[in-house]
Order: sequence, then structure tokens, then C-alpha cells
Amino acid sequence: MKLDKRHLVAALALLVGSIIYNVWVFTRPPAGASAAGTPIAPIADTAAPAAGAPVVAAQLNPSQVTPLPEVELDRLPEWRRNPFANPRAPEAAVVTAAPAPIQEADPVVATILYSTDRRLAMVDGRIVRVGDRLGDATIIDIVPDAVIVESPARGRRSLSLRPTGTGVVAR
Repeated sequence: MKLDKRHLVAALALLVGSIIYNVWVFTRPPAGASAAGTPIAPIADTAAPAAGAPVVAAQLNPSQVTPLPEVELDRLPEWRRNPFANPRAPEAAVVTAAPAPIQEADPVVATILYSTDRRLAMVDGRIVRVGDRLGDATIIDIVPDAVIVESPARGRRSLSLRPTGTGVVAR
């Protein structure tokens, strides 16, 4: 598409207009400044000054400013209310009963390697041998179909070999 003289004149007029507008916006004094270039001081009180008297901003004495409360950094602050709580939601009942102690689940024996010269087992995804520890329990013996463990809390017990879900137990 070929541009003719009318298009070039219109583009030049728009360019000149945008330059003039930007010069006018960025060179005028900011809002709140007087014609002399000094900012206008805010009025200190609501009483009107006497006619012809200059307006003077009130001086602030730093010793009269009330100090902020001390912040204690060793504990969390205490709030009067939770700002994130839904005020329309009904309050939930507070239960203060102590939870029952959770008994630790037995480890899962997946595989046992039993031979005359070594005995290993895969317990909870970890390869262990006689004398190794499983939490607070110690492995006492590994037999062809079980691992015998002893712990101070639960005593001596036998963890039998469990199939891995394929239905075939390797012995």
C-alpha cells in the first residue's frame, strides 16, 4: 500500500500534537504548588487567619509525640480477635480430652534371603541383617519365613513374611 501526501501530513500533525502535549504535561508545576514554585503549607487549625496574615504551618515538637508500645520479640502477640475468622460461622466446641496413645504399626517384611552364610531381610523397604535396629526394636534373628525383633516397649515378637501382592511368595 502506497501512502499519499494526505497520510503523511496527518501523521506529522499527530506527532507534533503529541510532542506539544507531553511538553505541556511534564513541564507544568505539580499539583499543590504555588506559582512561585514553593509548596503550599497545610493549614494547622480550622480557625481562619486574620486578614492579611501569612499562613504558617504548625511546628511539631518530637517530645510531645506519644511513643509506640514496646514489642516483645520472645512470644507471639495476643490479638483481641482473629482477623481471619468468619464472624458468621458458628463457634466450634472445644474438646480438651487427651488423645489416646497411637500404637506403632508393625514393620512389613517383604523379602527374606536365608542361606548358610548370610541372612538378610527387606523390612519397610530397607535391607536389614541381624543386629540392625528398626526404630526402637532390634533384630534378634532372621529365619526362613519371619524376622524376630525385640523392643523395650513391646518385648520379643515375630514379624512373618507377607506376600507383595502378586500372590507368589518366594521362599
